[in-house]
Amino acid sequence: MIQKIPVTQYFKKENDILVDLREKTIFSFGTLHGAVNIPMSEIDKLYALPYDKNIVLFCQHGDYSAEIAQLLSDNGFHVTDLTGGYMEWLLHCAK
Repeated sequence: MIQKIPVTQYFKKENDILVDLREKTIFSFGTLHGAVNIPMSEIDKLYALPYDKNIVLFCQHGDYSAEIAQLLSDNGFHVTDLTGGYMEWLLHCAK
């Protein structure tokens, strides 16, 4: 099962691995605090993440992260999808 949380309401927990799915160039301009970058073009690297952690995904607008969340969930990962993506966070939370 995939947990969905608006990006504006997410607070990172110790057991979370926060993953930014945007490409490296876009990631370099800014991301959520504590995020690691695993771009869509390197999607196979997601399967190396630990199964005992909660994988928290986001992208630019939330569309791709929803698709990847379903893929990982279907393969036994604990997944949270941050809806709205980085752009939503920029609009409402960036300071």
